[in-house]
Amino acid sequence: MRKLIIVLFAGVAAVMSACGPSQSTAGPAATPSPSGSVTTQQIAALAEQVFPKLAQDGRYGVCGLDGNVSACPYTDRLKARLTELRQTLARAQNPSDTRVVTAEIMSPDAGIAHVKLFGGRQTVDLWVVQRNHALLVDDSVCAGRKETSIYATFVACGAAA
Repeated sequence: MRKLIIVLFAGVAAVMSACGPSQSTAGPAATPSPSGSVTTQQIAALAEQVFPKLAQDGRYGVCGLDGNVSACPYTDRLKARLTELRQTLARAQNPSDTRVVTAEIMSPDAGIAHVKLFGGRQTVDLWVVQRNHALLVDDSVCAGRKETSIYATFVACGAAA
């Protein structure tokens, strides 16, 4: 049996079916999604672009840490919100020594990447959508708590570092 979940973010409702629980100046490094159906591997690969391994010390940073999100694989509305708030998706300035990514599919063109940073002390859920055959991050919530959407008036994740 399939369940339908209606998710409301920033006044926009999205209906999703549930079957279970390096930057460049050329533009976003979006993950292509052939034939319209996203996979957990594509969602996880996108999360790894958002929290890339840093070449200088092997820790994990976040795309847009320098305040410039133009090259990040984010939707335009997420780029605008992060620029407005002057913050990153990790909501922390220091890189993490660890990064664990799992993914789930919510519909044929949307999913969630669950990213654990700082040894699991911070969990960020990236809401991923398909736009023009590319996967992009559209929202971020802390540890599955929808009230911590990046579009909420006040967001505090209680993050480490």
